[in-house]
Amino acid sequence: MSIILIGFMGAGKSTVAKLLTENFTDLDQLIEEEIEMTIAEFFELFGEADFRKIENEVFELALQKNIIIATGGGIIENPKNLEALDREAGVVFLTADFETLWERISMDLQNVRPLAQDKKAAQLLFEKRKNDYAKVADLTIDVTDKSPEQIVEEIREKWGIN
Repeated sequence: MSIILIGFMGAGKSTVAKLLTENFTDLDQLIEEEIEMTIAEFFELFGEADFRKIENEVFELALQKNIIIATGGGIIENPKNLEALDREAGVVFLTADFETLWERISMDLQNVRPLAQDKKAAQLLFEKRKNDYAKVADLTIDVTDKSPEQIVEEIREKWGIN
């Protein structure tokens, strides 16, 4: 069974995945390897619609393996991905209030997030996405006041992972 971590930017998907296993799959990293540029560069050159098509192709391939997958925040933007998430067991929605997520996004200087350049636009995106995340989740964890280790423990308890 795959464990798929979903949630808005800044929720800690990659951080939690790293703690769950050394051999996790970071979907954004796989996409960047596929497109041979950063996601930010791809967005600028080709736009979000083309990105979502590639994201779906890479996601479908990743789902064929029995692995831990940290997705990008927009994974639920493509209806095909929503369908795939809905049929998969082990979907974990990491959530927090928008202000907490925005603070994390703002402090993260390593990741350029094309859809987080403006706080108001990001908040609208958060509001638009949160119900879709919740609909496909098998487990929802509010990460606001939890350490990554506590989140990992909840996931391990849910599915009996060592």
